[in-house]
Amino acid sequence: MSGAERWVARPLGELVTGVARAVAEGQTELDRASLATRRDVRRAVEDGDLETPIETPWFRFSGVEADLNVSLSMRGRPERDESGKIRAYRPTLVAAPTDPEFTTRTDYDVAASSRVSLDIVPVPGPE
Repeated sequence: MSGAERWVARPLGELVTGVARAVAEGQTELDRASLATRRDVRRAVEDGDLETPIETPWFRFSGVEADLNVSLSMRGRPERDESGKIRAYRPTLVAAPTDPEFTTRTDYDVAASSRVSLDIVPVPGPE
């Protein structure tokens, strides 16, 4: 496995966490934009540029669906004891993208790729 493949291939859990983190960062940016708009509206009312305040729109992701074409493989992650000696290998499911560049560079058979689908939905907060 080349250095590039080691960098691109990640445990499946990290891949899913990365997608979820990107959604959370997008939601944070939407919230920041709404807060900035709210501040601007308040300032305009205080300065007399706006007679009555307008409602600030709040946006949120209703859900995100992700379909990923990946190559899945099992790798062993070393488990070490207190002295640092490897005692076992923990199996880890690793995913690598199967895009045209990846398949050309690695001679990977696209017919053997896997499709990972996940849905990220907001969880309602306490009433």
